[in-house]
Amino acid sequence: MKRDYLVIDTGKEELLVACDALGGIGPKPGDSLSVPLEVSAQFTARVALAEILAAGGEPLALSVTLSMEPYPWTEEVQRGISRELHAIGKGNLPCVFSTEKNVPTSATGLGVTVLGRRTQRKEKPLLEGTLYALGVPSCGREVLENLHAIADLADILRLREECPEAEIVPVGSRGVFCEALLFLWGRPVTLSLNPHPPFSLYKSCGPATVLLFASTKNRDELASCFQKPLWVVGELRAQGRPMPELAPS
Repeated sequence: MKRDYLVIDTGKEELLVACDALGGIGPKPGDSLSVPLEVSAQFTARVALAEILAAGGEPLALSVTLSMEPYPWTEEVQRGISRELHAIGKGNLPCVFSTEKNVPTSATGLGVTVLGRRTQRKEKPLLEGTLYALGVPSCGREVLENLHAIADLADILRLREECPEAEIVPVGSRGVFCEALLFLWGRPVTLSLNPHPPFSLYKSCGPATVLLFASTKNRDELASCFQKPLWVVGELRAQGRPMPELAPS
């Protein structure tokens, strides 16, 4: 499955590189959505970190490109990113910053790149089971309104423990349906979609507010591990086998 990160095989381990960008969401007069820069930085870092963690990697270093003046904005960015790093026990992760020092700016621009390492890969993709989504699809102002219900980095770490066989996909602007199609790409598997999902499959999920994953565990067993909406996207089956009964959403 092709994901939004680079894989560099060194022979002994794999280096992973993931990035995310944000524009027009922040404290500047030209921004389309007004929020504190600390919040913008927090969620931009979350997306890049989510890709590394969901791939089974460990973050090693983080780079920030801030298309704004260093003062007072660098400190706000640091606070937002630090919140995400502390959530996964990586408060001392090495970070490097670059800011705009030549001209004044009127809108927010921010990029975060994360370098990670992966020493183990899953042997075989899961071809049978349920395709789940964790979290409420949220974008823009909705992200702040649904903070209690959107997926976060701690959820990825918990999923890695509870479902070590699962491939985890952070869902962003492409939405659940598009990411489900990419999940299936190149596999001898078919997906029977839930005809009545509780949330839209086509809505943007903003800064990785939903996690898509497949598991053979039943929904009740998994739901007890999370305090957020866990819902069924559909059922997977290997080609040539009868479709299992759709799990309740």
